[in-house]
Amino acid sequence: MRSLAEDIRHRSDVELVALLDLRPDLARPQPADLTALAARASTRASTARAVDHLDLPHLTALQACAVTGSTDPAVIAPLLGTDEGGAAPFVEHLTTAALLWRSTDGLALSRTVVDVLGPHPAGLGPTARSLGHALPDDLAGAVADLSPEARRVLERVAQHGPTATVPTDPASRAGRAVAELVDTGLVAAPDAEHVLVPREVALVVRGGRLVDAPLDETTSTARTLSPDDVDRAATAAATELVALVDELLDHLDETSPRVLRSGGMAVRDLRSLAGRVDLDEPATTFLLELALGAQLLADDHALEPTWRLTSVVDEWRARSTADRWAALAGPWLDSLRASVVPAPEDGGRVNALSEGMVWPPVRALRHEVLDILAALPEGSAPDLEEVMRRLRHRRPRRMPHGADEAVAALLREGEQLGVTGRGALGSFGRLLTTDAARAGQHLAELVPEPVDRLLLQADLTAIVPGTPVPELAALLRRSATLESRGGASVHRFTETSLRAALDAGWTADDLLDTLSRYSAGPVPQPLDYLVRDVARRHGQLLVGAAGSYLRSDDPTHLEALLTHRELSHLQLRQLAPTVLVSPVGPTVLLEALREVGSAPALEGPGGVVSSRPGAPRITPRRARPVTEIAPEPSDEVVRRLREGEARADRQRALPHDDGPVIPALDPASSAALLREAAADRLPVWLGVTDAVGATRRLLFHPTSIDGGRVGGEVDAVHQVFSLHRITGVVIDG
Repeated sequence: MRSLAEDIRHRSDVELVALLDLRPDLARPQPADLTALAARASTRASTARAVDHLDLPHLTALQACAVTGSTDPAVIAPLLGTDEGGAAPFVEHLTTAALLWRSTDGLALSRTVVDVLGPHPAGLGPTARSLGHALPDDLAGAVADLSPEARRVLERVAQHGPTATVPTDPASRAGRAVAELVDTGLVAAPDAEHVLVPREVALVVRGGRLVDAPLDETTSTARTLSPDDVDRAATAAATELVALVDELLDHLDETSPRVLRSGGMAVRDLRSLAGRVDLDEPATTFLLELALGAQLLADDHALEPTWRLTSVVDEWRARSTADRWAALAGPWLDSLRASVVPAPEDGGRVNALSEGMVWPPVRALRHEVLDILAALPEGSAPDLEEVMRRLRHRRPRRMPHGADEAVAALLREGEQLGVTGRGALGSFGRLLTTDAARAGQHLAELVPEPVDRLLLQADLTAIVPGTPVPELAALLRRSATLESRGGASVHRFTETSLRAALDAGWTADDLLDTLSRYSAGPVPQPLDYLVRDVARRHGQLLVGAAGSYLRSDDPTHLEALLTHRELSHLQLRQLAPTVLVSPVGPTVLLEALREVGSAPALEGPGGVVSSRPGAPRITPRRARPVTEIAPEPSDEVVRRLREGEARADRQRALPHDDGPVIPALDPASSAALLREAAADRLPVWLGVTDAVGATRRLLFHPTSIDGGRVGGEVDAVHQVFSLHRITGVVIDG
């Protein structure tokens, strides 16, 4: 076999299934046959994705192959810090992923992999021989004899290099250290402004290995806790979180914070909510994001939009504590929003609930962090440093900017949400990664039964020894204010809180009877007096809503309109002999009166006649996120690929006067095949579409591919074609 395409075409079904499992992007969308699959596997985008998803051991093995130019496990094993037997599984995995392919001379590194790894794999520079640079005879001795400052500079450049800029001041400490390295011959100076560490020197500094980190995750410095203690702490946190979200929704309903023109919540409103729930701003932002993800609050899209509770709130509050927690934790797990995002480039602030909180890398980070915690023994509570070390081990090339801050925020969120307890993954948090409903069911077994009793005290407070049942919680939300929460919550009755209950339709007797039904003893006399006193003064003044009014100096005309049958839908009501009011708006009232033959005029706020107002503008609703589609089973995809390959073989076997049948390929796959053919100096059959849509075949000798164009020769005449006009490529022979 002379190419990656032939290697893939000769693989068994089991090997193809393994390839698609490792690189699922190759089947999205499904290619027509194995030739198209091989072309897609050799594209730069797919190869870069496969390399980026390698963990540290496999990435290091791939880099070792690129550095040594060999795929022999015995050759690359020293660079991995292992023996031939330890390196062989890594090479086998890379071959399964089609990053190495089986050539006539053995396994070979794909050309696209070399491009993806760049000119300096693992940060190693070229050899001293290729640079024409003479090294000291005793490299290890020369490195050991360096001054401490020169040694630090050399180690830093060797680890993060291979090049560095020469300091502008030669007399500085860094300048003297660089001069010492140049004098000893440990670094080369390609020009007056840069120095370069040869590959041999860098390997000596690194101890002969490409990376200093161990290639396994067996060692752990995490403290170990009792699983029962972890579950108790996680359960308490989950219960507390549900109560906090419930309380926050009440405060948000009272204040109705406005929606900024750019989206999100104003800093002043966020600070006000944070003060009401006695939390800092990041924790309050997290609660708001949870409520937004569970669709408990939303932008009302009014003319002056505000943040409002949704109709889901009442249904959510009627459920058990465990179910309410699951409704919050499930969307959090798969959300693209983060409570802490990297600061924008302009240095501005990202407002809570705004679109700026959308940070796509956070979903993969969240799943990776939970997978790391789940892989540790039960009760293990790693610190941030160990989580970051394991994260870099799992995804060394996919660490986003600001990952340390984001992971620290995710660990805090997990602790606040109750997914972890005292830093360790709880039992229901472990289930959350697979099934949020099962996690909620398990939490229900750990949460104490809600209580339907409270202790009323003479100081106008009520103590609830646990989580109240939904009915009692609704009563306390309407009639009292929360003073403290925890294992037992304390609620205080005030004139303001009792007035809210009376506004909701309660009477003094109904409220006292309900409190006595939940109370462990009789209602204290001070509370009885306070309730009745507030109820006595409640309603002495009445305020109602009127959408419009109708005023006339002719009372007889108004009385006729009041009894008009066709105006009954306006619900006109007389406040004075010359004034009628209606709950409908002025525009509706105006049109209805004109339909019955009246000639009203529209009156403005100053009492003068004004023109009819224009139609209000509405805020467009945001589009829903795209639903992810699960990939098809790999064995089913392979079966269809085999069928497509059989059809392609039958077509290729048919006689064609002007060349073989050219399958349809996407531009990326065509470019990959052309790049392979140009490197091997092989001719290809092209399908090219002209300006009027006609497709022609031609035998093409590609020489270069750059900027979306491919150059080469057709019948010894140089021609250039745009990749978007190429319908397919078949390598001749």
